[in-house]
Amino acid sequence: MKHTLLKSFQSKASAFEEVYLASKGKPFFFDSDDMRTLHFDARFIQSAMRLSAPYELLLSYTRGMMAFLLFNPQPESILMIGLGGGSLAKYCYRILPDTNITVLEVDEDVIALRESFAIPPDSERFVVLHTDAKDYIATMEAKVDVILHDGFDADGLVPALNTTSFYNSCRAALCENGILVSNLWGDAEDFVPSMERLWSAFDSRLWWSGATASLNRVVCALNGDQDVVASHLQKQAVILDLLYELGFERGGANVSKQDKIRQMRNSMPCGRCPPSVHSCRSKMVTKKDIEVMWASIP
Repeated sequence: MKHTLLKSFQSKASAFEEVYLASKGKPFFFDSDDMRTLHFDARFIQSAMRLSAPYELLLSYTRGMMAFLLFNPQPESILMIGLGGGSLAKYCYRILPDTNITVLEVDEDVIALRESFAIPPDSERFVVLHTDAKDYIATMEAKVDVILHDGFDADGLVPALNTTSFYNSCRAALCENGILVSNLWGDAEDFVPSMERLWSAFDSRLWWSGATASLNRVVCALNGDQDVVASHLQKQAVILDLLYELGFERGGANVSKQDKIRQMRNSMPCGRCPPSVHSCRSKMVTKKDIEVMWASIP
């Protein structure tokens, strides 16, 4: 068994090296069993997609960036900085059918891989623009409800997209009560200066969290002076987790209620399968259904 595993690992490592060398410095993807990963070089995975479930959010930080739903569950518009493998773009496109989504990507070679990562084609409500995010946001006229900031290159967060001036531009581009969600990466030496810049631009109205098994930190920066009630956010976290399995709420005082609602949800027919099928993951459960279940449990 050990010999077989070692041989398999060596074979995949050799295949990866071959694909990497053939890329000649351009972004590339690599397939390993059911997994397709995006790379800018041989060091890090930039994005990951399950070939059998291309819309699933595999990396924990991408699920964390969906935290904007806690503050605005139905945004009219989302601006995304950085396309990558399109995990967030695809997911938002699928679960938010009434939301207009614009994605900014500076690297045309990344955009060229969009079909390989099942990224939807441009349409009336979804578009990928080949442009520099810093310049685009600084000259925006229309306001947006949400900005998802995930602008990385091979070496990490692009420096021009991690300045106080840039974060000020992001705030100016947000609607009243809009939200910027930033993906930061690294240890305290990297993280603290970025937080200080966000703190300055957004008057300390920040919420942040780590990502499971990762050096990523997801920061929510709020525009406006809306009241944020912790108990409301906790309830929203439970509801969103039950709807989308994002992992927002895995413990605390509501864990028993959450488990009961999950059992109730899983007992509901999905609407597509025979009544005898109980393991379908495509439960046709709405937010209203979850709220009714929540109110029914003391």
